Amino acid sequence: MSSKGRSLGQRKEKMKAIEKVEHQRMIFSKYKQEIFKKAAELSTQCGVDIAVLLFSPQGNTVYSFGSPSVDSIINRFLGENRRLDALRRELRWLEKQLKAEKERGKALDVAHEKWEDYINGLGWEELLQVISKLEGLKRNVQAELKKKDAVAASASASMSSANYGSPTEVIDDEITDTYCSP
Repeated sequence: MSSKGRSLGQRKEKMKAIEKVEHQRMIFSKYKQEIFKKAAELSTQCGVDIAVLLFSPQGNTVYSFGSPSVDSIINRFLGENRRLDALRRELRWLEKQLKAEKERGKALDVAHEKWEDYINGLGWEELLQVISKLEGLKRNVQAELKKKDAVAASASASMSSANYGSPTEVIDDEITDTYCSP
């Protein structure tokens, strides 16, 4: 008996490589079957999908077990990795966008401070000139918006008057567009 009070069967031996090739093959064959059996039990009892790949000690043979199949599990794993890669790329892009927006915000803060310093340094007459120029700018922006609204309304009207090629009927000497849903 050992000093720890365990019998020889209960003692844990240190793991070490098996030197004889013939012993390696025997141990590999024994444990391979046990591993596949445990994987099958785990799959059945717990309802999990599982894949086990073992390469022979010489590395020239691959043994596999899969439930439902090794191929389906590997394909699912690779597919999840592709989705993760896409999410990582999107995260990096969003982080770059956030950094750019933060820098833009800082630049706007600096511009705002400069603008405030500029305005605070103006006299009464100069302030009236700035107000006049800003009102002119406002009128120009409003005129430009009206032009764009008119173009958009015109495009919308031409699309609805075309009625996407639906037939026109004459009823009581009155022309009426009829809409036929596709």
